[in-house]
Amino acid sequence: MRVIQTIASTRIEYGGTSRSVPQLCDALLRHGVDTHLVTTKPTDSSIPCNFPEDVTRFHTTPERTIIRQWGLAKGFEKVLLRLAVPQNQTVIHDHAVWLPTNHAVATFARRHAIPRVVSPRGMLGEWALANGKWKKRIAWWLYQHRDLLTATAFHATSEMEAKEIRRLGFQQPIIVAANGLELPENLPTPRGLDSKQFLFLSRLHRKKGLLELLDAWHESSATARGWKLKIAGPDEGGFRSTIERRVDELKLTQSVTLCGEISGRAKWELIADSAYFILPSFNENFGIAIAESLACGVPVITTKNTPWQSIDTDRAGWWIEHEHTELVNAMNEAINLPSDTWKEFSTAAASIGRSFRWSDVSKSLTRFYSQLTS
Repeated sequence: MRVIQTIASTRIEYGGTSRSVPQLCDALLRHGVDTHLVTTKPTDSSIPCNFPEDVTRFHTTPERTIIRQWGLAKGFEKVLLRLAVPQNQTVIHDHAVWLPTNHAVATFARRHAIPRVVSPRGMLGEWALANGKWKKRIAWWLYQHRDLLTATAFHATSEMEAKEIRRLGFQQPIIVAANGLELPENLPTPRGLDSKQFLFLSRLHRKKGLLELLDAWHESSATARGWKLKIAGPDEGGFRSTIERRVDELKLTQSVTLCGEISGRAKWELIADSAYFILPSFNENFGIAIAESLACGVPVITTKNTPWQSIDTDRAGWWIEHEHTELVNAMNEAINLPSDTWKEFSTAAASIGRSFRWSDVSKSLTRFYSQLTS
């Protein structure tokens, strides 16, 4: 059996999927699955991307400008045609929806009668559907609905995402398999409450709730108590300038720092140097940064628009409604948390975060792929 993973791009700036899909390829390879990744590659070689460790396992076509994106279909088709073995021995696993590459993969799989698994990666959630609603309605009518109807199966990274798929009326099989984590050999020890620091670590994007976070930060007791908020992550679409304006308007320059993109060991040290991780997102299908922070033993504040009920159930932080007062109250509770209670939260957080193993994910998906080719 050969499994071909397809994704439009693995640019690091595009967020968690750019990391999780190449890591999934690596995990499947370690599990003995003949796996290949098909994606695009920027013409500018200085732009960082993630690829599988085995260079023979990824295959790229040149990135296109927005105007010429539909030209990607031919590039993807050529690579897929070269990689596809007999149809009863091949599975295509396509990541994301709406994009020209997704339509190209769907068309190819239909034409050659190859099973196709679709991972929506959060792009079928209510917030995502409402964002750019009219463009998506047109795309839905032109090709997207048909492409999803003809998918063989779906992969969801959480039960919440599986429900989103079912809510749209799709009845194909769904496997729920969370992302795994690649943890460093020596995780840094969290500093705890002594750091007096909250951390936001994600793409700088409207859906992450950053403006709402700044409004709540302004109203909370955090600044008066000497706490700091660090915002780290790559800018997307120039949203950083909007954040900077809000910081200035609210006079938060003394307590809020924008760190830019941070990766590698520096990322793990930044997480461990924070008392709390905070992500008031409007929509997440998983949230790798949440899992990484939990694995470090850092309690988390996030919203019920993310699939992290275990944070509330296991007392590893706060899982709240996406509402201003609740966000303010959660931050105020966090800065007033007794040290002994914080340590209990930290222990629970580490237990949750370190349970996400790529070895488990690869075993589950391998069984699922095999069922589709039998």
